[in-house]
Amino acid sequence: MLGDYIGRLGRVWVEGQIVSLRQYGRQVYITLRDPDVEMSMSVVAPADAINSVEPEIGQGSRVVLQASVEWWAKNGSLQLRAHSVQAVGVGDLLARIELLRRNLEAEGLFRTELKRPVPFLPRTVGLITGRDTDALKDVVINARRRWPATRFEIREIALQQAGTPQAAIQAMNELAAIADVDVIVFARGGGSFEDLLPWSDELLVRAVRQCPKPVVSAIGHENDRPILDDVADLRASTPTDAAGKIVPDLEDENARFTRNAARMRDLKTRWLTNATHRLDLAQRALRAHSPRDLINLRIAETTMLTTSMKQTVQRRINREQNEVARLASTLTALSPFKVLARGYSVATDNQGNVVRDISGVTPGSTLLVQVSDGHITTLVESTEKSAP
Repeated sequence: MLGDYIGRLGRVWVEGQIVSLRQYGRQVYITLRDPDVEMSMSVVAPADAINSVEPEIGQGSRVVLQASVEWWAKNGSLQLRAHSVQAVGVGDLLARIELLRRNLEAEGLFRTELKRPVPFLPRTVGLITGRDTDALKDVVINARRRWPATRFEIREIALQQAGTPQAAIQAMNELAAIADVDVIVFARGGGSFEDLLPWSDELLVRAVRQCPKPVVSAIGHENDRPILDDVADLRASTPTDAAGKIVPDLEDENARFTRNAARMRDLKTRWLTNATHRLDLAQRALRAHSPRDLINLRIAETTMLTTSMKQTVQRRINREQNEVARLASTLTALSPFKVLARGYSVATDNQGNVVRDISGVTPGSTLLVQVSDGHITTLVESTEKSAP
């Protein structure tokens, strides 16, 4: 029988979180939940065992109890009958959280290179927070004060119940599936150490690491440090701080734009001034080495040399012309024709030899007598030698 097998289990130790606690007479009826797997069991405990626990326990408390397992065959259910109950102290919880933190860090879930940048101006901000909480108002109001057009997709969940981690994971997955959601923010205000325990849940931490969108953790206040802060892509100390980190400030951006515009105008003016100066220097250098200027210089030199050569040649021609004129004058003065013009003549024989004396002719020979305006052919009849 199943009951016999269960009866042989003996006493077992069970840890969980109290969801509800009701006392009837000397018996206390408890619903104990395992927050990691969302499973609950009924527990019956003596009132003395519950009332003697220090510190006092109640709804939300974590406890460790020694119990026997009872099988109710009539309705097919299990029940625990507690024999002793102990509260799980803050020190125990803190030690467990730190152990989990070290284990997750050793796995590499907190590595800096895994953290994704938050977009400068997200199209839509996914916000996971409590119902009508100050944290919700802090994020929305302050974000829209900074950037009035900020859009939100909000998921409201219970923030400190046993099912908070599962509700947070579901809300995160819903937001991650929305295309326009560029960043997801977890936000809640401060609280006790126990109130913030859901935000160190291992399943939630691993789900955040696998989320395809950047995640911002804004849980508690500055000194609170749930494990969600370590795995998130960005940690904000408070929900108000988260608003300042997920959207830019419109006034600051306008002022930055104005400064940058003025700086750009100044840079443009200086650049144009420097460019104009460099252009002027380049033009001067180009003119100094310009082929056109060199050609003009060579043309001027050629023109000057041509003029000089012409003048030299002309002077030479003038000198030669004067010399020719002088020689012509001399030649003219010495020319036989001038002599002929003065009444003289020249006689030549048949061979063209000039007759210089009478020995060069014989009577009967023919002579050609050259005068100034022509020649005369004459026959020699006789010769007579003149007296010395």
